[in-house]
Amino acid sequence: MDYVTLNLKENQPTVNLAIGILEIEIERNKKSGVKAMKVIHGWGSFCGACEIKKALKNWLRANKRSGFIRDYCAGEMWCGGSEVVKLIKHECPSVLGDIELFYSNAGVTIILLQ
Repeated sequence: MDYVTLNLKENQPTVNLAIGILEIEIERNKKSGVKAMKVIHGWGSFCGACEIKKALKNWLRANKRSGFIRDYCAGEMWCGGSEVVKLIKHECPSVLGDIELFYSNAGVTIILLQ
């Protein structure tokens, strides 16, 4: 499988725990040959979701620069057809089978792994 989903909303973790889980799962999935991950983080529908989304955005920016991840796309930008969306679709065509990505969703982010 080259595309997986990680639900960071599940069990309503703290921001630090959510980021820790993300880092572990990225490492594990890279070793398994996964090319892209859909991260469900929410956007404010439960206590802490907004904070997780903000922290994730900063984490993604820093980890793209460092080379830990290749790129990412916020769910609300997915339908825009940006270059990163085209890259993710090209590198991991399995995302095209995810019906949740047929519309804009501020509660998810797609991460393209190295």
